[in-house]
Amino acid sequence: MGWLWGSSPKDTTKDTSQPTPTPPTIAEAPQQNVPPKTLTPDEQADLEFSQILADLRSEDSSLSKQTLTPEGNVVSTPQSAIAPESLYQDTMSCRNAFDYAFFCQSFGGQFVNVYRYGELRSCSEHWDNLWLCMKTRTWPEDLRRREIRDHNRKKAIKYKTGPSSEDVWDVRLDPATESFKGDFAALEKEIKAEEEAAKQKAA
Repeated sequence: MGWLWGSSPKDTTKDTSQPTPTPPTIAEAPQQNVPPKTLTPDEQADLEFSQILADLRSEDSSLSKQTLTPEGNVVSTPQSAIAPESLYQDTMSCRNAFDYAFFCQSFGGQFVNVYRYGELRSCSEHWDNLWLCMKTRTWPEDLRRREIRDHNRKKAIKYKTGPSSEDVWDVRLDPATESFKGDFAALEKEIKAEEEAAKQKAA
């Protein structure tokens, strides 16, 4: 194939007793002391923003199989014991919080507010959710859940208006375990027998 590439054929009579020198590999190449590149403030900000986006994408993929509420909170598994703290969400999706805050701040989001409420509305609540999520995303899991639950509890108190069932009933602290046990067929027959007796008595 020497004619194709314009090279001469190899000389087969060449003495191969002497080993041919091999070029130095990367590991053998002399190490040069290269000073680390200093980033400009813009490059540093771009790097941090790229890291935040990567974290949001990984969180989004991990939450894709979990159920979310309309506010972007993850529906946590039910607890065995009932406590007042269990009424409030203790998890939050930073990706969803960012989407809600960005949409609220956009022209389309404010147009929706004007259409629904007749005025522009503040987006501070959505931005508070985002900053809280970003602030606590590296915290220990139990501390993060406690902080998010406390944040949602304060929001619920802020928007509570008028009377509610909490003014009449005490919050149940123990789950109801005996509610659906028993012979329902026998109970239904007993109720029907009482109805028949009441009809006969009335007649």
